[in-house]
Amino acid sequence: MAEFGIKGPLVGSTVSAQIRTRSTGRALLDIDQTNWGVIPEEPTPPVGATLEVDVDLGVVHPIPFSAFGGNVVSASIVEQPEAVPVHVSVLDGNILINSVDWPEVRQDTTRKKDENGKDIFTLYAGSDQDDVTFNPLTYMVNKKEKSAPGFSFTFRVLVTRSGEDPVTVKVTATPVAHLTLSGWSAGRGYKLAVDENDATLLEPGERHADIYVSLSAAAYSKDDVISEIGSWLEVGQVEHYIATQLTPGGGNVSGHEVAYNPMTYYGSQAKPFLPDAVKGIVSELLNSHGFDTVYLHYERGYDYSAVPKAFAAFPGGQGILHPNAILAWGEGDQPVMYRTFINGSVKKHGLILRDMAFTFPSEVGGGGVSDLLVENCTSLAKIYLYGQHLGEVPRVTVRNCILPQAFDPSEVKDGFWPGNYRPSNLKPGGGCNGIIIQGNFIAWGGAGPEYLNTLGPDGVPSKDDTYGYEQIGSDPRWGLNGFATPGPNLLTHPIYFDSFTRHILFRDNFVFGSGGSLIQLRGGAVMRQCAFTYGNQAFMFGQGTFDNYAPTQFPDRADGHRSLGQDVVITHAGFMDGPNAGNAMNWGLQVSAPLVPLERCLVLHDLNPNDPSDASRLTSDWNGDLHNRADGLVYARGSYGSGAPFEHWKGRERDIAISWGEQTYNPDGLDLSDVNDATIFRWYDAKRGNAPDTTTDIMEIYWWLREHEGPEIQALVRDFIAFMQAPLGIAPAWRTSAGPCSFVPDLAEDGCRWDNPNNWGGDLIPGSFAADTAALGGHKVFFQDHTLTVAGLDLGAGGHVHAVNGRLNVSAAPTCTGGGAITTDESGQVWIGGYVGTAPLALTVKGGRFANTGTFSGPADIRIDGSTDPHGVAEFLCAYGEASMTIRSGRSMEIMGGGPRVGFDGLDGAQARLSFEGGAELRFVAENGRLATIREFRSGVNGTQATDVVSSVDLGGAALVLDLTGVTAGSHVLIAADSVTGSFGSVSGAIDPGLDATVAVSATSVSLTVTAGSGRIVLA
Repeated sequence: MAEFGIKGPLVGSTVSAQIRTRSTGRALLDIDQTNWGVIPEEPTPPVGATLEVDVDLGVVHPIPFSAFGGNVVSASIVEQPEAVPVHVSVLDGNILINSVDWPEVRQDTTRKKDENGKDIFTLYAGSDQDDVTFNPLTYMVNKKEKSAPGFSFTFRVLVTRSGEDPVTVKVTATPVAHLTLSGWSAGRGYKLAVDENDATLLEPGERHADIYVSLSAAAYSKDDVISEIGSWLEVGQVEHYIATQLTPGGGNVSGHEVAYNPMTYYGSQAKPFLPDAVKGIVSELLNSHGFDTVYLHYERGYDYSAVPKAFAAFPGGQGILHPNAILAWGEGDQPVMYRTFINGSVKKHGLILRDMAFTFPSEVGGGGVSDLLVENCTSLAKIYLYGQHLGEVPRVTVRNCILPQAFDPSEVKDGFWPGNYRPSNLKPGGGCNGIIIQGNFIAWGGAGPEYLNTLGPDGVPSKDDTYGYEQIGSDPRWGLNGFATPGPNLLTHPIYFDSFTRHILFRDNFVFGSGGSLIQLRGGAVMRQCAFTYGNQAFMFGQGTFDNYAPTQFPDRADGHRSLGQDVVITHAGFMDGPNAGNAMNWGLQVSAPLVPLERCLVLHDLNPNDPSDASRLTSDWNGDLHNRADGLVYARGSYGSGAPFEHWKGRERDIAISWGEQTYNPDGLDLSDVNDATIFRWYDAKRGNAPDTTTDIMEIYWWLREHEGPEIQALVRDFIAFMQAPLGIAPAWRTSAGPCSFVPDLAEDGCRWDNPNNWGGDLIPGSFAADTAALGGHKVFFQDHTLTVAGLDLGAGGHVHAVNGRLNVSAAPTCTGGGAITTDESGQVWIGGYVGTAPLALTVKGGRFANTGTFSGPADIRIDGSTDPHGVAEFLCAYGEASMTIRSGRSMEIMGGGPRVGFDGLDGAQARLSFEGGAELRFVAENGRLATIREFRSGVNGTQATDVVSSVDLGGAALVLDLTGVTAGSHVLIAADSVTGSFGSVSGAIDPGLDATVAVSATSVSLTVTAGSGRIVLA
């Protein structure tokens, strides 16, 4: 049979053509087809059977084919669940039900009381709804039931049994309590795109100002400005004058015209300002002149810590993609700051602190900020956040920082360190949620190794002893002028997470030294590629609590998120003793939560096996007792002992080895003959070019690591872990070139996250090379943490990629079968090279950004609402650069409220086009009386470069649907472009009584005018 192809017609267009013979012109075939290339949807087969199942909430739960009865040879998803955040897919003889991230929490748990004084827990999902039965998790907790039948959902599966016709099975699934109530984290947190050097990309708002600060002789005071400008300028008007210089078109100040001067304004690099006045300048720009973002730059090489109010921190911005920032400029050492402490009863959202040095006595953080990103800072100050369980989800990220100690001599009392002294370097706060800690060197907290045990009044070692603050000639790098550090304390930890935690990612960190735990991690966390050394305790994967300090909800369940440990090394115990040290001198890893997978986790050498003298540390330097040598891996007796709730629920152990104290645990039978080569001392000597075992002093390694720049730590951590794994033969053999990657959910782990190599066959995640391709196989995959580029993305049959942070770039147009979905959320971004498929695509922009960079002509339903950005902002670039988007017949674009930014951006005069077909719908829904505008806007991805595109919108006869509820009389622009062509086929919607709305189309805009009237919406 002859075959031929036709190229050129767009998907969905009407095609009329005729094929004729060349010689006679006789017609062989007439073609007259609408919806060219669109495959009609198959009608849903009638239900032939039903199935009721219970599914664990918050995880990817498998239902085996055998549950359908008979010999099932294949199954496919016919219909996804509706109105619930659940996705269904097929894998290896199982139906997978993914309810991870239900509910998609925007506000965290708050505690209330019922009429009997009993705690009621409420999870909010971006609304004011205060209903204890709003989601299955809170229903189960408040009802004290492990099932939520009121939240059952249905979906349909086409099942084929051997020798039988396919039958459609309607499945009714009821959520039940998982062994860990909160299930797996989707990886939420505050992570913006990064550049090739792993530095966060700063994206200024549309109205943006940079203010430069210095202590140099050239820096200006207010009086200096008045001296140059003239005495007519009053001191109280200097901030207004500077803001006017930065306002396009200038303005009038005290009767004098002030020109726009974006290059040499007061506060520019040419005319930096002294720090004591910058707070007023920033406040004027943000609060009185309508600037969206302000970056405050402090000149390097100066110590600002003694200047009162030198640090002006104003959280905020144009959505959390565009936060305000405090940065460094010039050459030299990081500017030294005393304090940035942000309080307030209502949190403000969006602040980057980068390239700063904070000194003691000081504190960074506070209770009035969320969406805080601390990057490449050096801090002797405590980074503390408070009240994190109240109000908006806090979202705090600390990355690529050096946090080497947290003890402060100003807190010494009467010549002694306090007995309960326990500051941490980093404490995300009670009720912390959305915390990312990565690439940091974090050490010591409120204890140090050069401490002095001072005997109490009885003159013998006892619990009334103290740690004296006396001159002992301690290392001057502590900054203590030779005085003693505080000593070990059971309650001091470099990192302290409270019991209630959600969405914790801890990766690529080197945690070094503690007189207590190296990290107090009571709730669930995902931990990857981390090193721990020289602590009296390492850490525990704990059970967490449902709410801050709340009791356990069910005795046979853990309350927090699931935990995971991949590529973790613990080595060289502390053995530091003193009156407050407790009985933990050398604890390794403890597990008290169920189903914690451990992969390539090593707990090696509480003592240096290559230095016999290290055994002297077994004798207490306080009371002379001989220390017991604890085990390196302990499954807590209360959780895993005989008859305990998780006795039979250990997680998967793979390629782990414990050689610690008297314990050797080697479940996979690894070759341990060279295990003594795996020491931190031999790693350090190899790095320094020394002969093995030249170094025996662990503190020499500490001081060396401490002197590195923050961005260098990640590479050092990975190098150290690979060095420790090599003698045991478990270092991963990662691929070294691009290739195809297929998502195969690892059900022993999360089974749904892009950042987990075990969901990609145990190899590097796609995007590790820009030429990688990713096939999701119809599954739902949460994208987080990274900035990655893939050459292609195949969603498969009904697949869904959901970006909660980070940025995913897809160079080509993605593909899918039968349908697919892309969602951006909070600070997540997805950029795609168009879409030309025939299957419908669902695009949902709750926060972050979606961007189209190619030809987008396939069918798609689009909703942009900004519901998970605390500013209500979300960005949808219909066309970035030379790109086009067509909303096809039968499909819609819906824009909620006035927060979303929708339209066009790019450079170099590129043609950026949005088109609608007849039968398509464009919907605007007012929220709080506000509507968005489709327009050109500067997204910030090109910094402060102005948008330079030729934008066009073809209305194409589409239907315009308006919900103008709450909109008052006045005018509004719905569309603004260089060219607007065509017309709307119809205009309809809702409007408050007593008002009329008129829509007018011009050559460059679509405008809306609301006047007094009788409830009509008409087209002019």
